[in-house]
Amino acid sequence: MDDEKRALEQKLIEIVNEISAISDFRNTVKKQYCNLARRLKLLTPMFEEIRDSKEQVPEESFKALSSLKEALESARDVLRFGSEGSRIYMVCAFDP
Repeated sequence: MDDEKRALEQKLIEIVNEISAISDFRNTVKKQYCNLARRLKLLTPMFEEIRDSKEQVPEESFKALSSLKEALESARDVLRFGSEGSRIYMVCAFDP
């Protein structure tokens, strides 16, 4: 179980680093996506602190971090779409 927790902590840091690498967004969503990416980058110190901590991560915190990992993966996919996606598809996908 300890190996799973360490792997999760490392994966969270990797996802945020991937988000940090995405920098060029379409003009239509640039402000919102830049704000989202900037705020997600602020999580890195917290994840590094958890990783470097000598204390054991409680089971409830592990479950919460697992849910957060899924949310970060979704956010990464959305940001990647805003950076690399087709403008036409973006309009169709987000038009109410």
